[in-house]
Amino acid sequence: MISLSFNLSPGLKSCLAKIDNFRNEILTTPLPSPRLLELRWKTTQRYITAWTTLTPSLRPTHLKQALDRIRQDWATDLPDGAAPILEYLNSPGLHPVLQTAIAHLAFVPPQTYLVPQVYLHRRGYDCQGLVCLDEFWLKNMDTYKQLLATNAKSASITQWVDFYAQAALYQFALTERAVLAPSPESHKGLWSLSDRQKSILARLEAPGSSITNRHAQHLCKISQITASRDLSKMAALGLLFTHGRGRSVYYTRI
Repeated sequence: MISLSFNLSPGLKSCLAKIDNFRNEILTTPLPSPRLLELRWKTTQRYITAWTTLTPSLRPTHLKQALDRIRQDWATDLPDGAAPILEYLNSPGLHPVLQTAIAHLAFVPPQTYLVPQVYLHRRGYDCQGLVCLDEFWLKNMDTYKQLLATNAKSASITQWVDFYAQAALYQFALTERAVLAPSPESHKGLWSLSDRQKSILARLEAPGSSITNRHAQHLCKISQITASRDLSKMAALGLLFTHGRGRSVYYTRI
């Protein structure tokens, strides 16, 4: 077990309570499917923009695949020697936002931006893929880099935890505002599914089911090009996971 310490001050407790309130509001607000897909897609793009800005060597396509893996398997690759910090992160009673803050501090790029996402997702604090915490760092780059560097070498991480919680609170507030905002009518068709695409999703409801382009062609009596467009659209909207490459590609439902 590693030795880390931080001050769980009344201010930090209040911040975490506000985050919990925003989370509850986001998760209990009914959203039409097109609006949910639109917001989730935009959040994914914000994550990729933030990560590629912070670490230009990262490739957007690889990041999208990594996000898909996290949302499907709750897993990402970890460096050697990660067991002690993982044991600490699984301490009873540690708030998910604090878990995420410590995971972010403990793992250097490229893992830095993926390991925290695992904790957010598995504890339900990514709010069904609607909250993007890492967007905040682009708005406060100097403070972010300074605190990341100084706290990574310190046993006391109070400054970092406080900063991370405030960042999370800000991003949760932005997400709640977007969720409660009236749905825009423009580009509605982009986020809507046709009856044919809905039938493909329905076919994938059974656990362990999958579909290929050829299966979609036979199921819907459509061409290879139309099947590719349908499957690619649903994958881009975050409804399907893409597995394999080339002719071996198949899709499963999220």
